Amino acid sequence: MAIVRWDPFGEVLRMQRDMDRIFSRLGSAEVGGESVAWMPKVDVKRKDDDIVVRAELPGIDPADVDVEVTDGVLTIRGERKQEEKQEGEDWLVCESCYGSFERSLTIPDGVDPASITADYKDGILMVHVPKALEAARPKTTKIEIGSSAGAPELEGAQE
Repeated sequence: MAIVRWDPFGEVLRMQRDMDRIFSRLGSAEVGGESVAWMPKVDVKRKDDDIVVRAELPGIDPADVDVEVTDGVLTIRGERKQEEKQEGEDWLVCESCYGSFERSLTIPDGVDPASITADYKDGILMVHVPKALEAARPKTTKIEIGSSAGAPELEGAQE
């Protein structure tokens, strides 16, 4: 049996993927005149010690997208606006999703939010979180064992 180091960030990402899979099965449509929420697809990859979040936002104006970090949670939110119907037009099939969306991912403690950057090109939002995996690594401090000179005596210790 191998000993495997626990990766809390990996666990959160796995849970996020599972939840995305569950919600993606629900689909998105207009039910009873009310729009059902949708979420853009998000990929998260490691690049050295950095994390790169890639969100698919086709047809969305970058001005309608907000990216922010609050208390260690990276949030991408925005809105895809539905096309205005023109006179004499009716949809025969409409599978596109419209409306507001929000995606949130926990980032490791120790990441400087001011160092996070985002770029938007061809409907793809790329959020770069530098040194995120470095911040998530367990910190180990080696304690040297030295002489007991100057150390407080332990109660009940016998010589």
